[in-house]
Amino acid sequence: MAGALLILVASLLAGLPGPDRDARIASLHRRSASVAPGTPEARGLAAEMGQIGGELLAEGELGPAIELLGDAYGLDEESGRVLGGLALGCVRAEDFDAARFYLERAGGAADGAPPEVYRALGEEYLRFQRLEEAAIAWGEAARLSGQDPPTLQRLARVRDELAVSRGQRTLATDHFELFADPAISDEALRRAAEGLEDAYARIAASLRIALTRAQIVVLYSGRAYFSLVSVPDWVAGMFDGKIRVSLEAEGGDGSASAAVLAHELAHALLRGASGDRAPGWLHEGFAQWSAGRRMPRRELPDALSGGATPTAAALEAKLRGALDRRAARSLYAQTLSLVEHLVDRRGEGALVCIVSRLGSGSTIDEALREETGWSEEELFASWKRWAEGKS
Repeated sequence: MAGALLILVASLLAGLPGPDRDARIASLHRRSASVAPGTPEARGLAAEMGQIGGELLAEGELGPAIELLGDAYGLDEESGRVLGGLALGCVRAEDFDAARFYLERAGGAADGAPPEVYRALGEEYLRFQRLEEAAIAWGEAARLSGQDPPTLQRLARVRDELAVSRGQRTLATDHFELFADPAISDEALRRAAEGLEDAYARIAASLRIALTRAQIVVLYSGRAYFSLVSVPDWVAGMFDGKIRVSLEAEGGDGSASAAVLAHELAHALLRGASGDRAPGWLHEGFAQWSAGRRMPRRELPDALSGGATPTAAALEAKLRGALDRRAARSLYAQTLSLVEHLVDRRGEGALVCIVSRLGSGSTIDEALREETGWSEEELFASWKRWAEGKS
């Protein structure tokens, strides 16, 4: 959602691209040198600079975009579009102090930024767990959009999350930014951070990938957030772009969370490496396998509920549905067994190559066929024979 919204916002900021952008920028700078800030002519120049800055923002050219939008701000400090573009660019560049300054100025600007800018800002702030700023941005979006229901729902969700996350402190490591509830001890936070770095070194090496930015991890002392998003009480962790783990049942040192953190980290890395094309069975099986769990062959009959192996479509449908603890245990055992069978028959390298092909745009059928000679259904048929001891 955030990516599509950002493209929409950038197009709103940009207008139509000019025939020669570099020449246009040079001309604007020459003209701006001889005008006084705040005059009608300066405001017109700032609007043109804002358009080009929007183009650069749409193309991911953050440095040039922020520089040009900053020059436009120098000419017209009351342009909501320029201020909104600056705030958005600074959030994406992780300059949060500057982004907050422009966000607050945009709210009081004479012309105001469009509601789409504030929606995009809200999503970007949420991505970085900047909940207070996200609430401000979504509040402005609601005000400017006439209180439309989808925006109001998003605002309510942000405020609810902010309410259950008050007082969180942060810890940054080489690859993670952790947010922890006040009740979580320093020792538990430290152990979680060390466990994540250890798991990252292992899993990233196995997939031959790397995080492109710090992964957000949120540690909760209870289940208030999980209840807010209707997560079953037997689930200790989840991944929704951020790794979220409840330490509710821990004794305080954080040691029991290591496997859960590694499991959710595997989801995060697999999503990135596969271009979010990995099916549910691969996600769940790989996450367990990466966290060090293995399925003894003698336990397969119980996991398969009497020996009936599901089809790929049936397993995928069950994974997307609501599960109780018993059903989830069976399904997760099946997905782990599937990944173990794949590695057993074709090797760990094949698994890595399948994920890489998914990341390059292949479907799961195409990736499997290229690396294993099986389609997805043929993999399931081979797994069934293997699970029943026939191969």
